[in-house]
Amino acid sequence: MSWEKELCERLKRVLLLSKKCVKHVKAPELVEEEFLTHKVLLSLAKEVHEKRGPVKLREIVEGVYGSVTKRNMDIVRLLIRKTLIPCGIVEKLYVGKRDVRYLLGAYRFQEAREVYSSSGRVVQEPVGPIIEVPREYLPIPSEVFQLLLSVKGISCVLSKLDEDFSCGKISERLYRKLKTEYEGFRENAQKKLKEYDELLKTLGMGY
Repeated sequence: MSWEKELCERLKRVLLLSKKCVKHVKAPELVEEEFLTHKVLLSLAKEVHEKRGPVKLREIVEGVYGSVTKRNMDIVRLLIRKTLIPCGIVEKLYVGKRDVRYLLGAYRFQEAREVYSSSGRVVQEPVGPIIEVPREYLPIPSEVFQLLLSVKGISCVLSKLDEDFSCGKISERLYRKLKTEYEGFRENAQKKLKEYDELLKTLGMGY
């Protein structure tokens, strides 16, 4: 099963967290003060980025401690179960009969407080900035980068083509033929990128 579509949805999502939960996703001011919960979060994000799908507990543990022992496994398992899952930051998945794996619930988080709406219902009101998982750990589909590079490369070719024609280096017939051909290639790539428009806007990646 390909998890890329599911990961794209999680990349676009902003998960609202209570004041108690939001501290788990905040980066510490000093590296030496980094909380274990934040280390687990980053380890999970890094492993998912590399595997492009849910990861096993031992993979998260190895990223946190550098080695896997029963004690380390128990510590991280308990932390995830008692802290990160109840907050919605991490999701536990059963992908097989005895195959338990983990995914981040989202890659962007924001603190929220409970307020009463005009109808008397309790709703969550976002407060403060959006907190993102570091960009290097975002599981952006590889196709997105391929298409962005393709569009940029073809635009450079078209620019050089215009330059060569204006300098008289190629005939008008060849110029028009190549221009039509490469514009078609670029249009096809841009159409495919349209499928990722919402994700690209969320991440501030234009084309």
